[in-house]
Amino acid sequence: MEERQKRAVIRFFNAYWLKEYVMLLKHCEVYFSKSGKQPMLISVIDKRRKTKGLTDRFKGIVSVYALSKAMGVPFRLIFDHPFELSEFLEPNVYNWKPQAGELSDCVADVRFKIMTKQPPLSKLTKIFPLTRQVWVYAKVDYLEEINTQYHTDFHWGALFHELFKPSELLEQHLRIHLDNLGGGDFIACVFRFQSLLGDFKEYHFQALDPAARQELILKNTEALRKIVEQSDVPVLVTSDSVTFLAAAEDLPGVYIIPGKVVHIDNVDDAGKEVYMKSFIDFLMLSRARKIYSIGTGAMYKTDFPKYAAKLNEVPFERILVE
Repeated sequence: MEERQKRAVIRFFNAYWLKEYVMLLKHCEVYFSKSGKQPMLISVIDKRRKTKGLTDRFKGIVSVYALSKAMGVPFRLIFDHPFELSEFLEPNVYNWKPQAGELSDCVADVRFKIMTKQPPLSKLTKIFPLTRQVWVYAKVDYLEEINTQYHTDFHWGALFHELFKPSELLEQHLRIHLDNLGGGDFIACVFRFQSLLGDFKEYHFQALDPAARQELILKNTEALRKIVEQSDVPVLVTSDSVTFLAAAEDLPGVYIIPGKVVHIDNVDDAGKEVYMKSFIDFLMLSRARKIYSIGTGAMYKTDFPKYAAKLNEVPFERILVE
């Protein structure tokens, strides 16, 4: 088979419409009748699709919720992989948990939509007026487009707070760290190394050699030192690298939340306390006076602190280390 034909075959079997159709047939048990159950939008995080990191998952969830509000249709959330979201975040103003018997398993009632690799919002909006229960796998922030198209004025943080509040256990952790920071007046610095320092598993990214690792650590600790020296409040430091955190913790005025960090799309068998760390970091950042995202050009320009800042409209700044 010629290379062009091979690529055509691969594209066909990777086509989202085909994957959506296969998911539908696997999901449903009833094929030839309708259940009459209520149409709704359902944001889904489960083991059937990879959805990247926590921030991307929140982007998709909030976008689907915003669309449901704009169109006046019910919204539900299924988030059960690699953990049950309700262990960390519970429904707040809006109850997004599906109720017993509410979801349909009929082919005629259900559709799947895979919103990855930034497809246009029209892939979702064309399903309206809604006549089915649409299961949406999304990792893109469509909020600005939704506001423009539907003349709404939704704010990301406000929507997030409508959906979520910390579980009792998560809130206990947050109170402890806020107390340790002297009551809550602090700034935050975030460093995202991916696999560069060799201590964080993420996709296929390769670690630097030992000399380059040390140079990268020194550049970033020096950038952190300058901020610490200019700050009149404690500095919360978060990172995906325990190696960097070990180097940063010796700086006076720095506060580090203990615990291991994992990428939830790559590690699906970590303990609850490990996944808890990501939620603690995210919500602690959202309570800072200001958030800095710091790194060299080789480091990942993470959206984790940017979206934590959106929760409570905290000032956010990126600092490029030369």
